[in-house]
Amino acid sequence: MLLASPSNPTGTSIAPDELRRIHNVVKQRGGITIIDEIYLGLSYDDTFGHTALAIDDDIISINSFSKYFNMTGWRLGWMVVPEAMVGVVERMAQNLFICASTISQYAALACFEPESIAEYEQRRAQFKARRDFFIPALNELGLTVPVMPDGAFYAWADCTQAAHKLGVEGSWDFAFELMKRAHLAITPGRDFGTADTARFVRFSTANSMAQLQEAVSRLRQLIG
Repeated sequence: MLLASPSNPTGTSIAPDELRRIHNVVKQRGGITIIDEIYLGLSYDDTFGHTALAIDDDIISINSFSKYFNMTGWRLGWMVVPEAMVGVVERMAQNLFICASTISQYAALACFEPESIAEYEQRRAQFKARRDFFIPALNELGLTVPVMPDGAFYAWADCTQAAHKLGVEGSWDFAFELMKRAHLAITPGRDFGTADTARFVRFSTANSMAQLQEAVSRLRQLIG
């Protein structure tokens, strides 16, 4: 079972008790729980932000320097696997990519310096402040975010009402209308599967607060 917590595109996490129940069912059926925790360091709620490895050593955790450590593009990450699987995973890795870049590995060492951690924590606080501004603004404009994101830097919004105001149907056409008429780039839901995604679009709050404020202003002029 492959899970992601916090996830892209919703920015929401699986509650610890629910994750434990899921893992127990998977384990009872002879399966393995693999969890993508790449956004774990960007959790904003104390309920979350804890690795699934606290539940069971049999879980496989996948993580990366890309998000919390802001090293996107350096192609460096890690897996934590059960002891019995270490040899198998090592052989698989040797046949897939041999090893991560030496330059990336040395660069990543600087991530653990106290000054670096302080910078990352400040950045995480900025992401939370952007979320606290942007999500209520979307809801006010009729771009309803059904669940408040507790991590990452995304907003998964229902665009049905807003699309009707622009005379279009579905998230794909709505995304193109925003590009043409407001010069705003968002991601249509169909990029993320088939579960009612025609109704949803993904906004990113990875930009500056000033840019997000400008985006809200343009949205308000167009659909407010």
